[in-house]
Amino acid sequence: MAQNWSVRHPPRRAEHRSSYRFLVTALLTTTMVATGGFGALPDNPVTQALQEEIGQNIPEPLLNPLNSYLEQLSAPTIQPQLTSEPNPPLDLVGFLLGDITSESPLSVTENEVGNDIVAPTETPPDSGAQTITTTPSTHTPTATLTATQTFTPTSTFTPSATATPTCSVPTTTSANTTFFNSSSQTIDVYLVDLSCRLVLYATLNPGQSTVQETYIGYRWWFVDSSTGHLMADHVVFSANDIVDVSTGAFTTATPTPTPTLTPTRTAVPTSTVAPSAGFYVSAVNLDGSGSVVTVPPGQPFTVTFDFQVFSDPCPGCITQLITGLGFSGSTGEWCAYDGVPGPLPGATGSENNTLVAPSTSGTYSVVVEYHWQYTCSDALALYGSGGFVTSRVIGQVIVP
Repeated sequence: MAQNWSVRHPPRRAEHRSSYRFLVTALLTTTMVATGGFGALPDNPVTQALQEEIGQNIPEPLLNPLNSYLEQLSAPTIQPQLTSEPNPPLDLVGFLLGDITSESPLSVTENEVGNDIVAPTETPPDSGAQTITTTPSTHTPTATLTATQTFTPTSTFTPSATATPTCSVPTTTSANTTFFNSSSQTIDVYLVDLSCRLVLYATLNPGQSTVQETYIGYRWWFVDSSTGHLMADHVVFSANDIVDVSTGAFTTATPTPTPTLTPTRTAVPTSTVAPSAGFYVSAVNLDGSGSVVTVPPGQPFTVTFDFQVFSDPCPGCITQLITGLGFSGSTGEWCAYDGVPGPLPGATGSENNTLVAPSTSGTYSVVVEYHWQYTCSDALALYGSGGFVTSRVIGQVIVP
């Protein structure tokens, strides 16, 4: 049902005159402010904003006479502006005169229906049944999106051994164990004491070795220095074990008790499988000083040992044993063995050769390689490549 409103209208002529007077007064006031009091005041953000506002709302024909007068006073002129700009200035005239487009609070009564504002109809007294209906406005809420910070945890790695050590059970038999590092990693050598504690004894860089006084039955751990992971372990087996700390494989410088004894094994103590091709070495003597000798740079020294060599998978293959310092050009002049040994137990013999110490100070390993070549000279030329089976480190040379 429409609701009738009674509105009193003042005389139109008086209303127009009052409006004109107000507009002229407002125009003069804003002009004074916009031009800095006709040049008496310095230009500032307020005068600049008013100049732009006047330039947008007053037609250019009306501004020309005003600007001519301002030029005579040496005051800032007002430039005509476009009717719309990407970023319109502050509406100061609207601020002074009030927004003529805003809705009068006396014209409607607001009824809230959901999110809509509905105005009643207005029926003037002299219009009969004619009604004026305002269009309901719809308020649409605006959602505000707030970014949420995401935290990514950073893991921290602490090197640690990956197994629990088994305590050592040593005997009273002393031993000189040689530890050497054939890998490209840096490895820490730990003794596992009687209380299962790890005691650091040495750190071996790639290619380094050390001779450690110990006892048969002592257990040693070999741990990667960079990761803390256990790489291998070794229980001292004889008085002269030579142990590769990167794998746990070892040889011994003492004679083997029986032909079936395997002097090389992995860190797993239950492994008893004999190789199908290979050799055993015993009674190593370097220049009459045992398995470790100190030799001046560039000086020759002798190498003697006993061996047993066999070739199960290829009984008719020609086999060579070559002694050197582990790199090409470091061998003696002949092969310790050059022939067809046949399957296990194969053939036995002894080596008596001469090597030359390097000219650079350091610790070097004496290495025996197993090759399958037609001649000894072919095998000598290939020394340093590793051969058919795993090479054996049988001693050390220290060059001061």
